[in-house]
Amino acid sequence: MIKRAGIIGFGALGILFGSYISDKLGKENFYVIADGKRCERYKKEGFYKNGDFCDMNYVSPEDKIPPLDLIIFGVKYGAMEEALKLSESFVNDKTIFVSLLNGIKSEEDIIEKYGAENVIYSTSQGMDSLKEGNKITYRDMGFLNFGKVGNVGKEENITALKEFFDSISFPYRIPEDMGRALWGKLLLNTGCNQAAAVFDCCFDVLQREGRPRDIMIMAMTEVMFVGRAEGIGLDKTDVIYWINVLDGLNPDGMPSLRQDVLNKRPTEVELFSGTVNRLGKKHGISTPANEFLYKEIKKIEENY
Repeated sequence: MIKRAGIIGFGALGILFGSYISDKLGKENFYVIADGKRCERYKKEGFYKNGDFCDMNYVSPEDKIPPLDLIIFGVKYGAMEEALKLSESFVNDKTIFVSLLNGIKSEEDIIEKYGAENVIYSTSQGMDSLKEGNKITYRDMGFLNFGKVGNVGKEENITALKEFFDSISFPYRIPEDMGRALWGKLLLNTGCNQAAAVFDCCFDVLQREGRPRDIMIMAMTEVMFVGRAEGIGLDKTDVIYWINVLDGLNPDGMPSLRQDVLNKRPTEVELFSGTVNRLGKKHGISTPANEFLYKEIKKIEENY
């Protein structure tokens, strides 16, 4: 049974999900985990969600609280190594791990450190939160997909997470094929996130006909072919599904990768087109749209 939980990484998604869980569970049972300096800054500056102050409980490893039942990782991938190190003080052999990170790599990193026993694969979907400084705004909270992939994800842990989310009315889905859902989210991010960054646009531009949407769909289709070569049962219905998801988002919103380039932060391009291009070469699959997006985003980063 999950009674006490924490999150590492308090960006747009961390604030959105973390503050919700804290409000429902009680701040005495939910912790925002960070190093000492970040904790002090978080306590001093605070965070706001749609104008409301987020009353959170911030802890660092020095606080030495008892191990948590659930740890959620919400950092950018470049900070994953540090996040895993931070988590050590809050873990025992029953702690369940969930990652909100984009791509298909972060769960592998958790497994490498802690083993596969208590890892549950997950993807977030449908949210449109925007972060500026210590404030986020959003219209749609979205939900979390989670479930078993291969031999990873014990049924008792999946049940425990389901019961926990039910108890706090947290939105979730358990797909029949979590591996396909995981790659489907990669398909969306690879197209939508990168196209929005390269063409400097919000969702509205990607929702109407034109070159940005064409490049986005090409990149998504390349993910489909690479995924199939990796044994994932993606097909054109997945591309259509994720295009429809995009078309239903707030037109004035923007994905996280464009937020990163606007704020001159390192992007997750290696998790998206970087992954697709490497796997394309592995399987002899051409990925011109992803090669274009990769080069353009790298140019943007070089010019920060």
